[in-house]
Amino acid sequence: MAPRYLPFLVASLLLACLLAGCTGNNPAASVTPAPTTPEMPATVQATAVPTPEPFPGALSLGTPFQYGREDISTEVTITGVRTMAGYDWWSPQWGRYWNTSPKKGDQFLFAFLRIVDRGTARARLPSQGMFVLRGADGSAFTENVDRDPGLLIKGIDVKQYDFSFDNTAGWLDPGYSNRVEGFLLYEVPANLTPADAYLEATLSSKASAVWKLG
Repeated sequence: MAPRYLPFLVASLLLACLLAGCTGNNPAASVTPAPTTPEMPATVQATAVPTPEPFPGALSLGTPFQYGREDISTEVTITGVRTMAGYDWWSPQWGRYWNTSPKKGDQFLFAFLRIVDRGTARARLPSQGMFVLRGADGSAFTENVDRDPGLLIKGIDVKQYDFSFDNTAGWLDPGYSNRVEGFLLYEVPANLTPADAYLEATLSSKASAVWKLG
């Protein structure tokens, strides 16, 4: 009877050998997944918002502004600008120069102007009070006069502008040869540069202009 059960025994032995790893085949090595690096959010570049121009369309230095009518036509031009930490002015009474210094932290700003009557009749000169210096931050400055404006300042060829300039008595005759040239003087903070300064002129109820000084 033993031979009848022989194939069954052989099959059982083979199965037991396979289960015990007798075949010499190693089980497949487990694969550890590679760690993944989390995606970093994209960096958003901040866009600088430009500071709005306080006086859009402001005239540049040397650009004339003309107002009035055909017969009385006044042309005003801001021709230049200069800043100084102090200045010396000539006193005929004392026969010497005197120094003027601003308050601590301030400086002087000179705005040079030229006025011409382009019409055919005499024109009224604008007063110096019609010109206001403005900073880009909204600050405003009126003209500084602490001496006789007719006295010369060392290193500057023209006099401080005055409504009754020299012998004009506030009036201007037609023609370029009768032009008036002078400067307006302002005391401003030392950190106010011409690039951040504007000169606003309210010349009449219907005429106004602004010049960018730098």
